[in-house]
Amino acid sequence: MAIEKMKLIGIIGNINKMNKILRLIILNGTLHLINSLNRISSEDFVLPPSEENIKALEEIPYLKPYTSRRDFSREEEIIKNLIGIFNLGPEIKGEYLGQDYEFDDFMKQIFNVYSTVHSIAESIEDRRRSIEQKRIYIDNLRYLEKYKVNIGKLVNMKLLSFKLIRLSKENYSKLKKNYENIPAVVLKITDEGKNVVVASITSKSLEETVERIFSSLNFTELPLPENFNCSSKSAIKELEESIAEDRKFIDSMQKSIENYKNNYAIEIEKAYARLEMEKKVEEVKTSLAIGKKLFFMFGFVPESSAEQLKSELKATFGEDVIIILEDVDKKSPGLTPPTKLRNIAIIKPFEEMVKMYGVPAYNEKDPTAFFALSYLLLFGAMFGDLGQGLVLFTAGILLRLFKKSMAVFGGILASLGLSSMIFGILYGSFFGSEEVIPALLVRPMANINLILAGAVGLGIILIILGFLYSILNSYIEKNLEEALFGRNGIAGFVFYILLIYMVYVFAAGKSGLPPTLLSSTAAIIVLMVFKKPLSSRLTGTKVLYHDSPVDYYIEEGFGVLETVLSAMSNTISFIRVGAFALNHAGLYIAFATMAEMTNSGTGSLLLLVIGNIIIICLEGLIVFIQALRLEYYELFSKYFRGDGIEYEPIKINLSISKSISLMRRHSLKRNISANYAF
Repeated sequence: MAIEKMKLIGIIGNINKMNKILRLIILNGTLHLINSLNRISSEDFVLPPSEENIKALEEIPYLKPYTSRRDFSREEEIIKNLIGIFNLGPEIKGEYLGQDYEFDDFMKQIFNVYSTVHSIAESIEDRRRSIEQKRIYIDNLRYLEKYKVNIGKLVNMKLLSFKLIRLSKENYSKLKKNYENIPAVVLKITDEGKNVVVASITSKSLEETVERIFSSLNFTELPLPENFNCSSKSAIKELEESIAEDRKFIDSMQKSIENYKNNYAIEIEKAYARLEMEKKVEEVKTSLAIGKKLFFMFGFVPESSAEQLKSELKATFGEDVIIILEDVDKKSPGLTPPTKLRNIAIIKPFEEMVKMYGVPAYNEKDPTAFFALSYLLLFGAMFGDLGQGLVLFTAGILLRLFKKSMAVFGGILASLGLSSMIFGILYGSFFGSEEVIPALLVRPMANINLILAGAVGLGIILIILGFLYSILNSYIEKNLEEALFGRNGIAGFVFYILLIYMVYVFAAGKSGLPPTLLSSTAAIIVLMVFKKPLSSRLTGTKVLYHDSPVDYYIEEGFGVLETVLSAMSNTISFIRVGAFALNHAGLYIAFATMAEMTNSGTGSLLLLVIGNIIIICLEGLIVFIQALRLEYYELFSKYFRGDGIEYEPIKINLSISKSISLMRRHSLKRNISANYAF
């Protein structure tokens, strides 16, 4: 439940081995990369003058950014086409990447395989298109099967044009009414439901005119084969035999592709994995500094992983790499380490909810544990029900087990369900009913004032803890001004306690406020207004104000007013916790009343089930949002800045199946030479 300590690492390596070094770093998966030129140009960068570093020191004046980024679009297209042809679901495995290989040499074999397989796949595709066309011919020839005419002579007439067309019945009626205006012989062939198939014979010279007329009637031309000198029946038989031959050819070619798949499937998977690695390598290179013979890269590594990365690099590349490991605390303030949160499993899912607000700064206290506990407390108090909580808990567990992409949300849902169950036992609520189990603490609807007062009391406790968190953060940052005199520091904390006490005095009906209380409150306000000059005096800083004193006091004056107003509004805002606890019970009572009015056992049960579903889904979502609002606006604003940089190491996800859906018929390119220059 903390932020992991970081080390600053510098890696200087031989350009000739840059790709291999970068692959190892990516596979290690712990380096958070920063811009190398920015690091080298910073004031505190020092490369010790030693025999090991002499070559690196000579390179520094000639360093420049890496600009010649390689384009892998051709390789990617070929690999994806092969994956589509072989119907593979490749995985990125470590054993495919950790081998010592040259990517270009390895890809030559893949290009050769693609050249052969692509040709076979194109042949198969051509035969499939041929089969489709022949089926169309067969379907159209069946309309003429009853006429004993030579189909070749009919289609290839020199002076006349023959067409088989399909029209809707409505348009066919229009056609019949205008026969005298059409310079063609039109013969109805068959009636097929909503459409009519007709044959048209016209002079070649009038073909264009007739076609314009048919176009106005939204006709569809039914193509006929031209290379048959026989009847329609005989042509159909020949086409069916040709289709059978095409199928035999396709089966033969598919067996050939299957053989290639058996021989080269692993190589294709390797190619896919290695291409992903090379793309990541090129991405990393954009942050490097390149010299004549050496490259420089810098980044942050978790303290627990720094020595392992260093030893892996040294064991593999020996004197070809220079490793510089430095403590982050000794670096310049302009160098901001990333934040890597480290929490136990039950709290870890709530890191995502914290990051929705912001990432904790490296030198800030990780708020995840406090957030998780307080959020569960707020949610359970507002949505306390043993049965409904059990539903949420079960749903969360199922999500974690069977939907890995939703595992984080499943963990949160399971925790919320558990909290709801605990408060359900305290409230004596089971699927909304307060008559099934006894209440260990209090029944909300029977103790409305107590519930509302308890909600405000809970808010006061959480706000006080928020102040303590803020003071701790200021202490860690060595920010004396905010720790002692800030609105969320000791002065703000004391002011809040005094303000709550004053409200209590009024609520208790006591006459007047003690003078010492009023003077103490006024003194605290003065301390907050004069926090800048006071902290400057304490630290010995000569400059009391960074800007105009008038502007400073106006701003602080309004700031104190805001502090007073927000202190009350933040506290009162927690009354919604009690309100939703009452609303939860009240909503069930509404459904229970409607169920009683149905006068039907089955109907009542069904209505109660529907009511519980609505309560779980709708009210559960509203409570989820309201609890989040209390955390973000009433608590985080007190102690959490969220202006850190998230730790994002350069890595490649291993053993993750990446299914590529490609339509084989549309993905293959016609010209292999256009895809890659051998």
